[in-house]
Amino acid sequence: MDGNGNIVYDVYDDDDDDEDDEVVAAVIADECNATEVDDFKDGGCEHVQVDIQGWRALSNGTFKENFRMDRTVFQRLIVVVGNYLQANGILQRRRTPLDLSLLMGLWPIFNPDTYRSSGKHFGKSKSVIHFHYVRAINALTNLAPFYVKWPDAIERDCIKVAFEEKYGYPGVCGCMDGVQIDITAPLEQAQRYVNYHDRYAILVQAVCDNRLLYRDLYVGQPGSVGDARNFQRSPLSSSLLLREDMLSDNEHILADGAYTLSDKVMIPYVNDGHLTPRMRTHNYVLSSCRAAVERSFALLRGKHRRLKKLPMRNMELTIKHIVASFVLHNLIILEGFECPVSFVM
Repeated sequence: MDGNGNIVYDVYDDDDDDEDDEVVAAVIADECNATEVDDFKDGGCEHVQVDIQGWRALSNGTFKENFRMDRTVFQRLIVVVGNYLQANGILQRRRTPLDLSLLMGLWPIFNPDTYRSSGKHFGKSKSVIHFHYVRAINALTNLAPFYVKWPDAIERDCIKVAFEEKYGYPGVCGCMDGVQIDITAPLEQAQRYVNYHDRYAILVQAVCDNRLLYRDLYVGQPGSVGDARNFQRSPLSSSLLLREDMLSDNEHILADGAYTLSDKVMIPYVNDGHLTPRMRTHNYVLSSCRAAVERSFALLRGKHRRLKKLPMRNMELTIKHIVASFVLHNLIILEGFECPVSFVM
């Protein structure tokens, strides 16, 4: 997140020409500003007829099982995304109702299906599913500043009280950690993305509060970069040093031993075999408090099964998919009522 409150993500200059899973991916739209793609027969294969009204008639429990949110949140998402698309002139043709468009776009986000198998659920071709998927993640990525926001002074006071009452650690305004998102090997500079597990990955740095709500997000560094280096490259590092409104005196965020100790970032004492009982107690309380960010990652991956491994070679879409997943995570916790219904672009 930069100084203006915008989500920051890096994209390495990888070649996007060869798209395995996204066969018709780049042909369809330029940032989804083109008109919708007509449903057609891919390779001469006939599509299965699906009762679309059946998706709208699903019970709340079944709907939540497939889309990881209840209908109240989904209806709010329709309003927010619809107003964004209309404000930016993206809804040029309304052949497909917006609720059905979102259902097709959200399915590849929450489920580890291919575009072809996703299309079978809606009776559409894989190119149509990909079109609505790209439009959904583009909209969610642009809506990220509304949902991933650094807490103000009043919010930080509430977060501090909640952490201290539950764990006994004072002045905590958030917990920070990095998470590796496994990806398919990029076509160029693939060695940059090999992490310490010998897997290709993108590194995500996130700060969450006591509600497991993400307050800062930095996406895009390759998996070979460590947490400390990633933090040094992130805008959050410079913002904590230069901006007084980020954290006041006696406020800090918690991190693990991979980060560097400062007056704004607290880490455990290094266990050199000579820790005093007071140091051990500090480490125990800090680790118990910092576990909130670990639980948030577990909750995120539990809802977004596709994040276990993203089979995509287009690095820009890969990063947007990750950001969109974090935005949906926050939107579900907030029940969709954080972003204004109408806004001026």
